[in-house]
Amino acid sequence: MKQATNFRLDEAILNTIGVLAKDLHTSKTNIVEKAVLQYAASLASNRNSLLQFAGSLNADDADTMLETIQQDKNRKDDDLHL
Repeated sequence: MKQATNFRLDEAILNTIGVLAKDLHTSKTNIVEKAVLQYAASLASNRNSLLQFAGSLNADDADTMLETIQQDKNRKDDDLHL
């Protein structure tokens, strides 16, 4: 059973939901439900793609890789003056 809920959304988001619901001949509730499910699936997919590397490196290799990533990030921040 669906439950009523309240939350605040930006007016532009509300307009987008309304337009999508009208164009797709469905309810605003359906638009929001599908969007949340798609977002959750996207996050799960991103996590799973990272987890494929879990356990494939020894601690020293992992530390070296993390240090390289951090150095590259810092270098990019410097290049962009962040």
